[in-house]
Amino acid sequence: MDLYLAADSGRQQQAMTCTAQLAHMSYRLGSDGTLLVSPLPDTLRGGLLMLSDEDGAYPEAPEGLCRRLLQECLHRRYAGVILDAAPPENFCRTLDELLFRQGRKLFLPEKAAQFAPHGTAVVCTACTSGSLEDKLAEAAEHWGAEHLALDLQRMMIDFPLSASGGDAVPLTPDRLHRLAEGRPTYFSRPLCARYFTYHTDGGSRFVLFDDAQTLKSKMETAEKLGIRQGFFMLPEVEDLLSVLFAPVSDA
Repeated sequence: MDLYLAADSGRQQQAMTCTAQLAHMSYRLGSDGTLLVSPLPDTLRGGLLMLSDEDGAYPEAPEGLCRRLLQECLHRRYAGVILDAAPPENFCRTLDELLFRQGRKLFLPEKAAQFAPHGTAVVCTACTSGSLEDKLAEAAEHWGAEHLALDLQRMMIDFPLSASGGDAVPLTPDRLHRLAEGRPTYFSRPLCARYFTYHTDGGSRFVLFDDAQTLKSKMETAEKLGIRQGFFMLPEVEDLLSVLFAPVSDA
């Protein structure tokens, strides 16, 4: 599978030790719809431009912003752009056309993929119910496997097993490790994820999580359907890098 590792400017050196292409998390929208860029090395070339719209706003007329993104792709020799949220239709269509004309790719969330005829829909593999294989097969039938990529989000979620048990809680790797220590864990084939249960004074809890092997299992499931691209994110998989990726050779 053709893998990308999303990393901000502070983690790029760490990411470059792995055999993965980089998606540079150094670009975000300003509140006025302009493109804001964190400091990057002048010599940086290749990978993808990853755009975040957190705390930003898309301009009503998207042409200027889209051209600015294209210019950055051409200057940095990026293969394209990945959007971490679903933007407005006019922005998607404009950026998709500009990138396509210059031989660049556009990756965007599946719910916005209908607005980008040349784009690649990104499907999240973090399933808490149903079947991951069925979900990916349905997406491949709809979009075509060649127009799909995986958001290989690492699940670490603690659920209550009763209505009175509280809300689902996201876990950190350290918290997950402490909860799992000494407890038997099981593999859910439909979800391609591991799980275990434990008890507290408030009731029973159910923990659903990914490790390096479940993430690899998700990639294998996708590859059988013809899906050949995927994204991981730092620091989410920081402790799994040595298993998910081979180190860069010094030779």
